[in-house]
Amino acid sequence: MRFKPGRKLTLFCAVLLPLLIALGMWQLGRAEQKAAILERIDARRQRPPVDFGQVARIAEPGYMPVVLQGEYLNGRDVLLDNRTYRGRFGYEWVQPFRDQSGALVLVSRGWIAGSLDRAVLPSPEPAAGNLRLLVEVYVPLGKPFSLAASPLPAGWPKRVQNIDFEALGEAYQEPLYPYVLRLLPSQPTALT
Repeated sequence: MRFKPGRKLTLFCAVLLPLLIALGMWQLGRAEQKAAILERIDARRQRPPVDFGQVARIAEPGYMPVVLQGEYLNGRDVLLDNRTYRGRFGYEWVQPFRDQSGALVLVSRGWIAGSLDRAVLPSPEPAAGNLRLLVEVYVPLGKPFSLAASPLPAGWPKRVQNIDFEALGEAYQEPLYPYVLRLLPSQPTALT
C-alpha cells in the first residue's frame, strides 16, 4: 500500500511546517535573550557592594549588592501570599527597614512556612537593634500578575498578593524606596 496524501493534508503540512520552524527560531531567540539577562545579573552580583545612599544615583540598580545600616521596624510586616518552597505552602516575609540615610525600604527576609489554618499567620523572631545587612535590589522583569486590585487589609501583618509601594507608603505614612531589597541568605535575620 502506497502513501498518497490528499490536497488537504498537503496544504495543511505546507502551512504548518513553516509555522513550526518560525516558532522554533523564536524559541531559540528567546533562549539567547534569557541567557544575556542572566549574564547581566551575574555580572552585577559580582560588583562590590555599595551603600544604600548611592543606589538612588544608579540608573539600573537591579541585582546590585547593597549595604544597609539601620534597623527593622518590627510589627509592621508584609506577608506575600501563595509562595511555595519545596512543595510547602508559605509566605515571603517582607519588613520595613529604616536605613541610616533616613530612607524607608522593604527588605525581604525570605520564605516562612504557613499554617494549614489560613487564619493563623506565622511570626518569626523579631530583629532588634542596629544592623548592617547585605542585600540585593530585586527588580521584577515584568508587572506582577494580579486578578484584581484589592485594598490593603487592616492591621499588621498585611497579607497581600503583590507589593503595592504607593499603598504601603500611605500605610507607613511616608514614601518607600520603589524596589524590594532581598536579604542574602548568609545575613543575620535571613529566613529560608
